[in-house]
Amino acid sequence: MHHKNGRFTGVMPFVRQLYKVSVNALITQAFYFIVPHSHFSGFPVFRFSTAGLTILALLFVFSVSESGAQVLNVESYRSEADTAGTWSGSLQFGFSAAKQKSETIQLNNRSRASYFGSRDSYLFITNLNLLRIDDELISNGYVHLRSTFFYQSRWSPEAFTQYQYSQDWGLRRRNLVGAGIRYDFVESDDFTAGFTTGGMYEHEVWRAEDGPRQQFDRFKSTSSLLMRGNLSSNTTLYVVGYYQAEPTDFLNPRLTGNIDLRFRITRIVQFAAQFSTTYDYAPAIEVPSWIYSFQNSIVISL
Repeated sequence: MHHKNGRFTGVMPFVRQLYKVSVNALITQAFYFIVPHSHFSGFPVFRFSTAGLTILALLFVFSVSESGAQVLNVESYRSEADTAGTWSGSLQFGFSAAKQKSETIQLNNRSRASYFGSRDSYLFITNLNLLRIDDELISNGYVHLRSTFFYQSRWSPEAFTQYQYSQDWGLRRRNLVGAGIRYDFVESDDFTAGFTTGGMYEHEVWRAEDGPRQQFDRFKSTSSLLMRGNLSSNTTLYVVGYYQAEPTDFLNPRLTGNIDLRFRITRIVQFAAQFSTTYDYAPAIEVPSWIYSFQNSIVISL
């Protein structure tokens, strides 16, 4: 993977190292009960940690959702083969089933294709979630296209467009187009952090259960903080948070966040645990202000 040179100064090396060691310890020690000792070739030896085991158990056992929180974590889709003239892609699959008062089956699929030229990069992402509760089928998803210009520079202009829908949230469709600029203020082999800021035009059509159809057209500012860190040679954490608001109502934003934790199993296969959440201070219609989702999946790099 291509990285730009970067240095930490002052207290940053200590903070970064403390963060890396602490989180890495929880994750790697949790694998003790999944791959105990060193009986399997290619796997390292881990020591047991109650906290780590608890975290990993939660990742594997639960796949919880409250409405259709869909947050695009662009960092987790940035190619690991970002050398000039390179195409890459990935397929991601998830499944969960439960039987209590109702029978619930959930499927999710994500796909990515990206191209890195000598100067600019292009990213195409699709996401589809299907939820079946007894005989009722609910779906939500999005399609996203993004171009990053001068992607190897600290300052990188971006342009993007997206189509999204969420039946369980009452969002029939959301079309948006926008542009902005990204700045990577920390860059090293194991850690990257940056922010983006820009504007977007958003067209939405809503219709909640038994409610009227409503349409909204708005211009919004959009800003984000993002981070990508290698916790170990086989574990990567991606974090992104968005602040989106109309300029005339800037203190009533839509806040969204995503945490994506990935464990590399083989050269092309990863296990991913992703938490997404959205809180809207001023929902367009009478829908819950806070929604979230937690998903586990297998990622296959192409």
